[in-house]
Amino acid sequence: KEYLKLVDKGQQDTYVYKQLADAYYNMYNPEEAAKWYAKVVETPQEAETYFRYSQMLKALGKYEESNKQMAVFAKKAPSDHRAKDFNQNPGYLPKLLNKVKTFNVKALEINSTGSDFGAVLTNDNTLYFTSSRNKSKRTDGWNDEPYLDIYKSTMNEDKTFTKPEEVAELNTRWHDGPVTISA
Repeated sequence: KEYLKLVDKGQQDTYVYKQLADAYYNMYNPEEAAKWYAKVVETPQEAETYFRYSQMLKALGKYEESNKQMAVFAKKAPSDHRAKDFNQNPGYLPKLLNKVKTFNVKALEINSTGSDFGAVLTNDNTLYFTSSRNKSKRTDGWNDEPYLDIYKSTMNEDKTFTKPEEVAELNTRWHDGPVTISA
């Protein structure tokens, strides 16, 4: 807010623009970050600034502009693994976006209105997942949802799932999950 006040007063310079751009980058606000990075790169900058600007342009779907900034980044930091990856395949994202869809995503009957994520389906058709569905638990101040628990459900032959059950031996009074399964 203080940097924006400086801009409003006409007291901005490249440093102020960069502070604004980096702040919006760190808050993942691509529109604002890209706007301020555009002003920052009017003068030569260190390599990371061009990388960050590129990422914000990419998030906005501006792939050609993003590639231009990545090219500057790659020239300034040729030994950086991100620059090497870019130089090997600069147009990878549009190629990925043009691929044919190979799967469908749909809600299952066992989904709740809260956060359900981190599903792992085992060889015996048991589905373990993390959920905030337990309304009797205390809520997390970050998102006002109940603390997370681990649940399981079994996939039937017709690909439907049984009613989810808490995995009591893994759940605590704090956040639990997601799970992994190994030998």
